[in-house]
Amino acid sequence: MIIRHDIDPELYLTSPAQFPAVIAVSSLQVEVQMAYDNIDQLLKPNLIPIVQTAPEYRTCCNGMGTLIRPDWVVSAAQVAAEIPLKETIEIGGSAIAIQQIVLHPHFQDATLAKPFAENDIALIQLKQPIKGVSPVPLYRRQGEQQQQTVLIGRGDFGNGLTGPDQVDGKLRMATNRIEKVENQWLLIKFDAPPESTELEGIAGPGDSGGPALLAVKTGWALAGVRSTQASGRLGEGYYGVWEYYTRISHYLDWIDSIVDA
Repeated sequence: MIIRHDIDPELYLTSPAQFPAVIAVSSLQVEVQMAYDNIDQLLKPNLIPIVQTAPEYRTCCNGMGTLIRPDWVVSAAQVAAEIPLKETIEIGGSAIAIQQIVLHPHFQDATLAKPFAENDIALIQLKQPIKGVSPVPLYRRQGEQQQQTVLIGRGDFGNGLTGPDQVDGKLRMATNRIEKVENQWLLIKFDAPPESTELEGIAGPGDSGGPALLAVKTGWALAGVRSTQASGRLGEGYYGVWEYYTRISHYLDWIDSIVDA
């Protein structure tokens, strides 16, 4: 997640126990590289280790998803298309095997000529239903515009002045407003203070497939699935960029037809 530069980063951290149905569907371990430039080697030779130490690894999230039924997860099609069926998904401390992955039949990935994916949504069926984790219901209304939404992810971390510049795999929660609604999209802008929400933020690299949640009487409902970002000349993750979330209410009939079958 990318956050405000003027707010304590610790305030954005959240516990997996608070959102157990929001999960990383794809991740890998990456080595943390230690870099030394020529000046360091000349002036500070003691910085260069004589004995090679064991490398440090961190979890890098490649995509998120949300449990919407005990055995179904919704994510972005661009994320799900890259997940091998032999992979497992960790939910509630258990590694769960995948039964099948269903991409939207009209999904088209982004290209150089067309930078936004079309129908960027997918469903992942698990081989066994999850017990002890309450699925997130789908948002089944049409009034998303101007509502405050909660965004969750484990992707690359940074703030609106630096963009994404850290990888730590920690779960973060940010808020934002849904500025515009189009047929298949919820559009969210990363506003700088003072126009921003109290915990303003947007998704970062690795957060694709993650949820945009709206508050309802029963708790939270899934309104959007993170697809992409329009950064233009601003740079990824900087103030002023627009986030595109696949609009769940536009795909209710397709989702119901798959999970009910």
